[in-house]
Amino acid sequence: MKHYIKILFFTPPLITLYAGRNIHRYHRKDMPRITVWSSEDKTKFKLADYNLRPIPLLHVFDKKHFEENLIPKDDIVYRNSNKKISYQKMNALIKNLLDEIDKKNKEYTDFKILKGSGFVRHKKCGLLVLKFKDHPFILKLFIEPPYSFVNPYDKGFEVTNFFIAGGALRHSLGFTRIKTLNYVQQYIDQNPKWKDHIALPRKWFWLPEKPVWLYVKTHNLGQKKKNLITMPSTYGVLADELIKDSSKSTDYYELMGLSQDLEHRIDPHTKNFFIEKGTGKVALIDTELFPVIFGFNEKIKPHNSHVQWYTYLAGKYLKEKACTFHYERRERQYNIKHYYVD
Repeated sequence: MKHYIKILFFTPPLITLYAGRNIHRYHRKDMPRITVWSSEDKTKFKLADYNLRPIPLLHVFDKKHFEENLIPKDDIVYRNSNKKISYQKMNALIKNLLDEIDKKNKEYTDFKILKGSGFVRHKKCGLLVLKFKDHPFILKLFIEPPYSFVNPYDKGFEVTNFFIAGGALRHSLGFTRIKTLNYVQQYIDQNPKWKDHIALPRKWFWLPEKPVWLYVKTHNLGQKKKNLITMPSTYGVLADELIKDSSKSTDYYELMGLSQDLEHRIDPHTKNFFIEKGTGKVALIDTELFPVIFGFNEKIKPHNSHVQWYTYLAGKYLKEKACTFHYERRERQYNIKHYYVD
């Protein structure tokens, strides 16, 4: 998504995008706000912003679902072999990674960085995508202390645009990955067209042994004037590593067809797919719930091509950025009806 957002939206208004809200501008009493602190630090940090929306904050983190999908405490068998790694070993590797992050290291002993553009190393916050050096797994590590949680504009172009487009904070989007994966898996298993054609990784949540919890109090969001929710300050999404066959490429129309069949729950961008080495199947590796990313509460109408799709998203983004009336902002900050989120 990062690449086509840059192409579509890299215009002069980008200057104001990072400038933030003018400090002298009057704050309306009905403006959506959040107050955030943690179980470790009671200092409260605040954010008032019309881009805040109730679904990404109030209805994405499901603690019961999260706990049911934590890494199993017994051995984890590799996807394509009889080798395995114990929970204790996996946990020790990730704990050592966190220690190295705390020291602001640029490289890590047991992990290779695959994507670090959404991570602020000197502040030790954001999203890191890493590969285990000695094991066939990928780790997406989310770290947000309270002071960082209320600063959605300081983690780069992609994260900023997620917040503007749909009010989505990257930290909360990670909680959608396994529910969406389960939906996709169930759909594919029941569909002869895709059943033997799509490869999906297994995924689990990871939580530190002594987790720090974020407390997020919302104001003027959803049906209640105030809400209080909790979510982990640091957590991970562990996934099988799928190997790409570099000699083969995916079919754009096929990817769009799959996205259509799934009612556009997944982003059909080609970076989220590749041909898996050894099986020839189309590997789907990114299962964030796309409608939440782009602020769609209603069912997305079908699109037949990537050009049509990106044009549609460009129009949606520009409307959210510059063409939304105040009454529309008010309506969306209270709207909890969502086609894709229970």
